[in-house]
Amino acid sequence: MKKKVVLSLSIFVILISIIVIGNKPILNLIEYDENTTLALFNEDGERIDQVPSKDSGYTLDTEKSSCSNGSISWDFDTWNPVVTVNSEVNGRVSCNLYFKEVTDYDECVIKYGVDSINCQILADLEGNNCPAVNTDGTIQITGVEDTEGYLCSAPDDYGTSYYYRGNVMNNYVYFAGYYWRIIRINGDGSIRMIYDGTIAHANGESSIDRQVGTSVFNSSYNDNAYIGYMYGTPGSGTYEETHANNNDSNIKSYLDNWYKLNIEDKDLSNYISDTLFCNDRSFNDSKSAGYAQTLTYYRWYEGPWNSTSARQYPRLTCTEQNDRFTVNDEKVGNGDLMYPIGLITTDEAVLAGGYTDDNYNYYLYTGNTYWTMSPRYFDGSSAYVRGIFSNGVARNSINVDFPAGVRAALNLKPNSLKSGDGTMTSPYRTEL
Repeated sequence: MKKKVVLSLSIFVILISIIVIGNKPILNLIEYDENTTLALFNEDGERIDQVPSKDSGYTLDTEKSSCSNGSISWDFDTWNPVVTVNSEVNGRVSCNLYFKEVTDYDECVIKYGVDSINCQILADLEGNNCPAVNTDGTIQITGVEDTEGYLCSAPDDYGTSYYYRGNVMNNYVYFAGYYWRIIRINGDGSIRMIYDGTIAHANGESSIDRQVGTSVFNSSYNDNAYIGYMYGTPGSGTYEETHANNNDSNIKSYLDNWYKLNIEDKDLSNYISDTLFCNDRSFNDSKSAGYAQTLTYYRWYEGPWNSTSARQYPRLTCTEQNDRFTVNDEKVGNGDLMYPIGLITTDEAVLAGGYTDDNYNYYLYTGNTYWTMSPRYFDGSSAYVRGIFSNGVARNSINVDFPAGVRAALNLKPNSLKSGDGTMTSPYRTEL
């Protein structure tokens, strides 16, 4: 029979003794059915005389720590070690506790608890296969990912994002009567996901069911303004007036109507986070000397085959606050949305596994052409926004008045997911 003992390092009910190891006192703390002795070490194996505090950046290394006649774990609520004593064995329980630097998973558990699905997801965080992150926060994507599926990290506007990449098979969510795929866990802990149908679809499956419908991005196309999810005054001649968020695009109106019918009217809004959507309208000075020119290239992605000065890697930060669409948040976002719904960005699609080559196996492929939220350029007569094409290519341009597919994107509040393992047969759910 085994019994668990939480060892409090601040209040001692029973003080057994103090032993001296290496001329440093180590507390021999609690007697339950038999004496328990703790020896504390840092990650380099050097003895220490107290448990690191909660804000120290260190926590127990449960894999390295061990006990004779028992086992050791960590209680993140009380911030204390937990010794499970084997009461069938007589004699002193002696434990060596090693402390390591806190990982992303540990930080998640500290914030949300050990049973959090957010944290279960972060336990799969991959390091070896993930693209490198540059010092400016951009990510060194150089091609598609169509074989492996894994979780990676990169900075966003809230902290650190954890994004899915490649042939991922464990990022399914069932919510509001529909299936979704998790794109990433945002830096604020919210869960960004994209609509994926009324039934669960396997990677590589071509189906029109994987989008909520079709829409033009904007019915008007003959001005820079129409690359906007919301836009200002066409023909104004200034960046600020053209891209003021005064008018709804057609696709925003389409998504707002879908949200009201499928989320608000079903009393599900309490699950949704007001986390930003990026309609990045920053423009590429290397391609356009000034905004008033006839030809205007907005931020875009040059492949590594071009010069370093022209190369732009994807990122999860959004340059201009005016382009960070939120409902009420005016600290990080712009506060201009009616409903917290938007579209995936090209950056997210490239990180997910798309690029300039065909990819039929990554989780965002649907066999149909659909919109992203990322502007491309205005060529003097027509405005273009990027889309994901029917071959899975994630960087192509679509004229804004073309009726392409719409895949709604939502952000669930942190810790909303309560059950499931993320597979097709057992998707994550908001209920137990």
